[in-house]
Amino acid sequence: MYQKIVKWRANLFLLPRGKSGTDFIKELTRLIDDFVNDTKWKRISLTMLHILIPMMLQKPAPKSKARVNAQYLTKRLQDWREGNLTKIFDECEAIQLALRQSNENQKGV
Repeated sequence: MYQKIVKWRANLFLLPRGKSGTDFIKELTRLIDDFVNDTKWKRISLTMLHILIPMMLQKPAPKSKARVNAQYLTKRLQDWREGNLTKIFDECEAIQLALRQSNENQKGV
C-alpha cells in the first residue's frame, strides 16, 4: 500500500476549517506522539503518517467544493479510526485511476 501511495499524483485539497480539519490535525499529532514517546507503535507511526496525508486529503473530484472535501475527510477519518484502510485506499486508488485516464485523454486530443 505504502509503495503505491507515495507514487500517487498530487491531488490534494486544502485542509478544511472546522471539526474535520481539527480532527485531522489531532490524528497527525497522535501519530507523531506515538513516534516521539516511544510507544509500541513507534516502528510504524511515521509510515502511517506518510500514508495518512494523501489518503485523507485526496480530492474526490477535480473541482470539488470545500464543503464536499470536508465531508469526505470526516468520512475517511471515521474509516481510519475503524481500521478500514483498504476501503480508503480503494477509493483513492479509483480517484488516481480516473486522473491517469483523464491525463491520457487530454494527451490524445
